[in-house]
Amino acid sequence: SSCVYNNEEELYADYYAQNECDTTSVSYAADIFPIIQGNCNSAGCHVAGGGAPGIFTNYAGLKAKVDNGSFENRVLVLRDMPPTGSLTDCQINLITAWLQAGAPDN
Repeated sequence: SSCVYNNEEELYADYYAQNECDTTSVSYAADIFPIIQGNCNSAGCHVAGGGAPGIFTNYAGLKAKVDNGSFENRVLVLRDMPPTGSLTDCQINLITAWLQAGAPDN
C-alpha cells in the first residue's frame, strides 16, 4: 500500500473550472437581470400590479431601490429577500460586485 496526497482543488479542478463564479465584469443584462427575473419577478412580487413595492421588470425600477439602499439592505444585509429562499453564494457575490461598481446599466 502507499500513501496518496490529493487536495480538493486538484481533484475537482474540472468542476471548479465549469462552475466558477466570475465577478470580474458583472453585467446587469447578463448577470443581474436573470437573478432578478428568477427570484423577484416571479410569483407576482416586483411586477406591475404585484404585491411587493417596486417594479423590477426593468433597470429603472430596480435602480430606484438600489439608490435608496433598500435593495442592498433586504438582499445582502438582512437576507430576507427573496422570501422563497436564499440566493446562492455566487448570486450574492455577483450582486455585491455589481453594486460596488455603481450598479451600471450594462
